[in-house]
Amino acid sequence: RAPKFKKPVLEAILKFWPCTHSPKEVLFLSEVEEILEMIAAPEFVNVMAPLFAQIARCIESPHFQVAERALFLWNNEYIVSLIAQNRDQILPIVFGALYTNSRSHWNQTVHGLTCNVVKLFMEMDPRLFDECSAAYQEKQEKEVERLAARQSHWKAIEADAEANPLYPRVKHALKAKASLAYAMRAQQLKSGMTMFDDASSEPTAFGELGGSRPGGVDAMRRKSALPSQPAAIAT
Repeated sequence: RAPKFKKPVLEAILKFWPCTHSPKEVLFLSEVEEILEMIAAPEFVNVMAPLFAQIARCIESPHFQVAERALFLWNNEYIVSLIAQNRDQILPIVFGALYTNSRSHWNQTVHGLTCNVVKLFMEMDPRLFDECSAAYQEKQEKEVERLAARQSHWKAIEADAEANPLYPRVKHALKAKASLAYAMRAQQLKSGMTMFDDASSEPTAFGELGGSRPGGVDAMRRKSALPSQPAAIAT
């Protein structure tokens, strides 16, 4: 309960947050609320960024009890006063989670609590809320553009792969979600080729010089397939 321990305790709670156990998340959120009720404003500033990043993840949790418990923090007047003093830093952190919940959360209670928090922020600072809304919309548009560019890039890679001479030989083995590179590599190994050979290439320098690759394909075996070293005999 000593003031000097509040910051390290909060940092430890965030470090060991039970991300895959919802009942424990609810307990951690209750403990966070108890600590925030006693924390001073200067100490709150030092932990609010990572703390509300975790709270934002809890807000958009599909487990309704976790999301509900996180949103109940806004029912505490002292915590709301701390949030209001630092709203320009906290709202951008939680805005995405609030927006997602207000549009698509399956639980009606969580949806209602989310709308109440959104209304609270809108009344607290309408200009800041509009700025966060515009920034979030711009971020979403950039994400859509990034995904479209990524899809286009993959289509170009697939087109290059289909132009490979080995493609007709492995096409029949490909499935909808199969890896083209893996299938082509498997065909190479089946043909006795190494990863440095090409199906359409001419004889390599080893063949031209009358030599051969040391060990052939066996040299490319995995380490686990190689014979183990004989055990040393104790003297």
